[in-house]
Amino acid sequence: MELFMDNIVFTIQKAGGVSVYWYELLKGICNSGMTVNFLNAHPSSSNLFEQRLDYQRHRCIRESVIPDKYLRYLPVRCKLPAAAVFHGGYLRVSPQKDIVNILTLHDFAHEHRLATGFPRGLANKMQKAYGIRRADGIICISHNTRKDLLHFYPDTDPAKVRVIHHGIADDFYPAAKQQSCLLRQPYILYVGGRRKYKNFLAALDTMQRLPRAYRLVAAGGERWESWEISLLESRIPGRYQLFPEVTAADLNQLYNHAFCLLYTSTYEGFGFPPGEAMKAGCPVVSTLAASIPEVVGPAGLLARTADAASFAAQIRMLENEQLRGQLIQAGFSQAALFTWEKSIAETIRFYKDCWSNKFST
Repeated sequence: MELFMDNIVFTIQKAGGVSVYWYELLKGICNSGMTVNFLNAHPSSSNLFEQRLDYQRHRCIRESVIPDKYLRYLPVRCKLPAAAVFHGGYLRVSPQKDIVNILTLHDFAHEHRLATGFPRGLANKMQKAYGIRRADGIICISHNTRKDLLHFYPDTDPAKVRVIHHGIADDFYPAAKQQSCLLRQPYILYVGGRRKYKNFLAALDTMQRLPRAYRLVAAGGERWESWEISLLESRIPGRYQLFPEVTAADLNQLYNHAFCLLYTSTYEGFGFPPGEAMKAGCPVVSTLAASIPEVVGPAGLLARTADAASFAAQIRMLENEQLRGQLIQAGFSQAALFTWEKSIAETIRFYKDCWSNKFST
């Protein structure tokens, strides 16, 4: 079974959930001893995760002279060996009938009309529909994503769909508290993107409902625009601190020192920050939306409505030290359910099952 993996995802984003998934998957499969052929590898990539990969021991293939910004929307252009397994990093499949196509579906934000609109949204949906039709095996990263798949594409054969959860990296763990300016006041941690369904404005509204002793620390996400800074100054002047780019080690320290993670998103395919927070011993305040209850389980405070009043009430509940301690311990147990070792083993098994179903009959 010859495996080909498409790394074009690393040109789509500098960092982010899909990059984390693809990096951990590649690293784990390479460490398993399997021979991997990489399409569209970029040793000098600006992607924070691709920079960590060692391509020296593996065959790297440049698929086409077409720029990646266009190639990402096209089926695989190069001829693959018969009976090979192809796994695309982001929605891409091969048109060949004599190979096994594996497709990973992360979410259905475009179908829910929660993400970027025309023309990118249309291109995403068209590419996804084509990939679903061509795929011999489909990996959904949560049961919620599987539910969305069968809702929006009801003709999909459920037998070719398998739920394989992400893992939570070992970069996140309870660490010795380091003295820093962050310790002068308790802070609410916000991690990741802020656009649309990420619901960042609810975080600002929540802060306005909390005592001034609480500050907001925002890590990662898109570049901060001037209007966003103005909004912070008008809503919570002097009560915020921004960390636009953070390493995993930095983020682990932020989780460790935080009063809680406030995860206001109203839709996720999986949702790394709650899992990372729980693994680091940081309580989670979030919502009952989409996959979030699947990840957090009984270890967080999840609001039925994603509004400031609900979030603020839950944060104040964490002032009860007994409840806070119980949630932290429950978080350790819940996070332990999601390991990359398990995810990678299940993915390799899925490759073999799909290959056997197609070529051993």
